[in-house]
Amino acid sequence: MSPEIIQWSYDVFLSFRGEDIRKSFVDHLYVALQQKGINTFKDDQTLQKGNSISLDLTRAIEESRIALIIFSKNYAHSTWCLDEVVKIMESKNVKGQIVLPVFYDVDPSTVRKQKSSFGEAFSNHEDCCKVQKWRAALEEAANLSGWDLPNTANAHEAMVIKQIVEHIMARLGSHRHARNAENLVGMESRMQKVYKMLGIGSGGVRFLGILGMSGVGKTTLARVIYDNIRSQFEGACFLHEVKDRSAKQGLERLQEILLSEILVTNDLRINNLYEGASMEIERLQYKKVLLVLDDVDHIDQLEALAGKREWYGLGSRVIITTKDKHLLVKHEVEKIYRMTMLNDNESLQLFKLYALKKNHLSEEFRDLSAQVIRHSGGLPLALKVLGSFLYGRDFAEWKSEVERLEQIPEDGVVKKLELSFNGLNNIEQKILLDIVCFFIGKKKESVTRILESFNFSPVIGIKVLMEKSLIMVSQGRILVHQLIQEMCWYIIRQEASADPRRYSRLWLPWDISDVLAGDLGTEKIEGMSLNSDSVQAVNVSSAAFQQMSRLRFLSIQNMNVPQGPSFLPGELRWFNWHAYPSRSLPVSFRGEKLVGLKLKDSRITQLWQGSKVLGKLKYINLSRSEKLIRTPDLSGTPNLERLVLEECTSLVEVNFSVGDLRRLVLLNLKSCTKLKTLPKNIQLENLEVFILSGCSKLKTFPEIKEKMNRLSELYLEGTALRELPSSIENLSGVSLINLSYCKHLKNLPSGIFRLKCLRTLALFGCSKLEKLSDDVGLLECLEELYCDGTAIRTIPSSISLLKSLKHLSFHGCTALGLQLDSSIFSSWLPGKGQNSMGLNISNLSSLCSLTTLDISHCNISDGGTLCNLGCLSSLVELNLSGNSFTNIPDASISGLTQLIRLELVGCRKLVRFPELPQCIEEVHADECTPFESIDQLVKYPMLRCVYGRCFHHGADYDKIDALWKNMTKVKYSLLVPAKNLTTAK
Repeated sequence: MSPEIIQWSYDVFLSFRGEDIRKSFVDHLYVALQQKGINTFKDDQTLQKGNSISLDLTRAIEESRIALIIFSKNYAHSTWCLDEVVKIMESKNVKGQIVLPVFYDVDPSTVRKQKSSFGEAFSNHEDCCKVQKWRAALEEAANLSGWDLPNTANAHEAMVIKQIVEHIMARLGSHRHARNAENLVGMESRMQKVYKMLGIGSGGVRFLGILGMSGVGKTTLARVIYDNIRSQFEGACFLHEVKDRSAKQGLERLQEILLSEILVTNDLRINNLYEGASMEIERLQYKKVLLVLDDVDHIDQLEALAGKREWYGLGSRVIITTKDKHLLVKHEVEKIYRMTMLNDNESLQLFKLYALKKNHLSEEFRDLSAQVIRHSGGLPLALKVLGSFLYGRDFAEWKSEVERLEQIPEDGVVKKLELSFNGLNNIEQKILLDIVCFFIGKKKESVTRILESFNFSPVIGIKVLMEKSLIMVSQGRILVHQLIQEMCWYIIRQEASADPRRYSRLWLPWDISDVLAGDLGTEKIEGMSLNSDSVQAVNVSSAAFQQMSRLRFLSIQNMNVPQGPSFLPGELRWFNWHAYPSRSLPVSFRGEKLVGLKLKDSRITQLWQGSKVLGKLKYINLSRSEKLIRTPDLSGTPNLERLVLEECTSLVEVNFSVGDLRRLVLLNLKSCTKLKTLPKNIQLENLEVFILSGCSKLKTFPEIKEKMNRLSELYLEGTALRELPSSIENLSGVSLINLSYCKHLKNLPSGIFRLKCLRTLALFGCSKLEKLSDDVGLLECLEELYCDGTAIRTIPSSISLLKSLKHLSFHGCTALGLQLDSSIFSSWLPGKGQNSMGLNISNLSSLCSLTTLDISHCNISDGGTLCNLGCLSSLVELNLSGNSFTNIPDASISGLTQLIRLELVGCRKLVRFPELPQCIEEVHADECTPFESIDQLVKYPMLRCVYGRCFHHGADYDKIDALWKNMTKVKYSLLVPAKNLTTAK
């Protein structure tokens, strides 16, 4: 076992009951962690259904340095969550994992002793053989030091999140330093020199180049420095393997990744390099940024990604690793640090760390170690790989391998590394070659899934390769050093006498082009991946795959291939062809071993005729196959787990067999705009996510014949549904239903209000929906209710029963404001004033969990509604924009002790700002006119953002200008003043 056996893929693993807190506390915490460069695993993809946690989650727990358990009231109702706690505590006791509990809305003693909601949950688990393990794990976790949120920082979530992040940064600091010191044995002086050249804290914007040959440690040094100083910047990105990724993905995609990581967003799309550069300037010029561009080999990469110093805010630092000094000089990089080889003493320390896992070196191994060090030439990568290879071997084996090294020329680094490859078993060798040729930079979970289809036992195989220092996992993605790649390519070429026709794997576009165009394939070829901008079009012979009888992996992406194949090998397990040119799969293809089929943007009209028996097929993705008319008969695919037909805009028919796919987990028919009907009945007992968004001609939803209690998310927005079947209540486990913009929907079935697990109900833009049933009060777990733009005329009194409700929105419900029966609200709070013309929310004090309220554009005028807002003690965000009131009573807002954000956009009649709570951080007041009281904003210590175009005819601009300047000086606020005002800096 090498010293690298515990390689933490993640800094933090978040364990939480997603249906409870995913879209509030957890999301805010996750963003805060990411912004500080803390690599965090948050399980957004895998839904917490079923009897036990998945292997992917188990691995994520094991590979996380810290586990953060967020206990909420319903946490113990999920056996999935309880299994997570057991695994986390095992990892703590076996691997020394740090465990930190957060008690969100539950007392620590409740968790420790399984009382109240936890006791109720366990009363349903008593027959389960796991109960004792669960109880012990909960008790142990609840006894650890953590955060009792209701009793910390006055239950101010933002402050608690800040405390948690700071604590985790402190805990990670020492561990990162220890880990980094191991990785950089003998290189402390190099780190100090780079720190000095970076001049952290000295202001300005600096570019620094780290120059050196492959394997000398450029990337390792840059990574450690990045980890150590990341938290001092407002945004950061480590863009690895720029050379290879720019060739495969394009610079536009790298610009997207760079900006997405720095800004912590996934919504960016860049169409060309000019647009990307403009976006970098626009978004980053006032931001203190840390950027690392690793393995750069062309000036275009620097111009598109690093750009100029003016792109970044003061204090920013850009680090570039490269083998080419001329690139740095040409791009005017003013500081260059040249990496040198390790000296003999440093080499010995690093080698012992990997070969012996201790400092003591017995006499019999001393001379052999010296010979290995001499052959490594002071190259850190060679020392790590050779050391890992020799670890655990006896003297005779050491002697034999050193004798082999003696036969290799001094400059034959790749050949020397091959010794470690020869020490792997056959399956491990295949996994390494597959990874190097096909999967570098891919997510570890995805790679594992594909390798499993080859029966390669990838979980243990990948772990062995990590232990041998042949691959690494960073932020969940598999990376391989350039020299290891060259070693693997050398091995493949050597085995085939440099004849591409006989390579076991094809990865170079020109080799693949020659083989496919000339029908030169042989039975030796097992895998092929074509993805490059360097070959614009490939002519594929119709019989190109005829001789490739052992082909198990085929991936063709971003290529213009005019003609599809007439034959595909029976051994094919994973088939991915972007823009597949044929109308169907070859008739002769039986596909008995096929596991994954991904043909996005294809010309498929019908996948196959009749029924095919594809017993191993688990994944089908035909997204954006615009000519696909109907789905095939899938009755012969009983193990299908994922069916994705997103944006198949010609699809008119879904075969009845889809309704009986018992193992289906995901069904995605998003934006199939011609789809009118679905199978009449569905019985998909394992379905977890069902997406019909944008199916604009779909008028009916199928009957649900039996319980589908694993379905968690149902997306129906933008459909033509007029009603939902009463059998909707059979979706007993659903937590989210999105019916937004169902413009023909007039009412909701009574069954929808019997869904006890429902957390989110979205009704945005259901313009014909006039009534919200009084049964809404039965949704005891409902946390989010969005009724924006509906025709709802009254709010049922039972809404006061929604004790878990956190987000409530009636934006644009003007009919509600005009038609509201004020007696409903008087029944909630007798004696309060009423207002017949405006939306009278009266007192919703019973909604003790409410954090966000949007009653913008609801025709609210002066009166009782505004007076009663002060009772919403848990409110964090309040939107009153677009209403017609002239005054907001001071007590109604100043009493909101949790309020962070207030929106008053377009409140044109507002005369003065109300008194605000001391915790306020943002006020958005565009297009309103309360300048008489704007100077009062200077007294709020937390206020950091004021947005305003708040001018009116005849305003005293000199006075207003002076106020803006004064606020800017005192508050460091981000101000957007009105026309004619000085822009704050």
